[in-house]
Amino acid sequence: MRLFEATHVFKHDWETVSLASWRKYPNENTPHVRHVEVLNQEVDADTGVLRTERLIMVQQGVPALLRKLFGGDASYVLEYSEVDPRQRTLEMQSQNMTYSNLLSVGEHIVYKPHPEQPQHTTFTQSAELKACGAMFRLATKIEDVCWNRFNDNAHIGRLGLEQVLSKILAERQALTKVPQ
Repeated sequence: MRLFEATHVFKHDWETVSLASWRKYPNENTPHVRHVEVLNQEVDADTGVLRTERLIMVQQGVPALLRKLFGGDASYVLEYSEVDPRQRTLEMQSQNMTYSNLLSVGEHIVYKPHPEQPQHTTFTQSAELKACGAMFRLATKIEDVCWNRFNDNAHIGRLGLEQVLSKILAERQALTKVPQ
């Protein structure tokens, strides 16, 4: 089993970063994310917490031999999220659905205001990658390769979110310049 952890501070307020997170896909930095489908979404009337379940289609560059053995390079990830506007947190948990009998990837992400600079947002990301079943004998090698790809994709994902943040800020600026 390999663990991945990363922390990043976005120099934007929590509301803007949370909005950008919802608008993150599609973007040119993450072409491997092909489609996002909202399966369920509800707001708790008492707490105001927004709960969402999404199915994400990802197309990774899988070696030809694995494509032949396991049938393609498209995979699906199930994501659960909660936005708590009172606590100002966005928490996301995801788990791969495809090939999970061979490799389990569970991810946990939290966005919240930075404790010392509340106008900034702290992003924490952790993931557990674990080779299973028939892949167990090659577990360390497979986990290392997957950890490296996860690390690369995490960096690319942060760049994509920064790109969306720039678009949101440009939209806001354009709206403030609209003649009344």
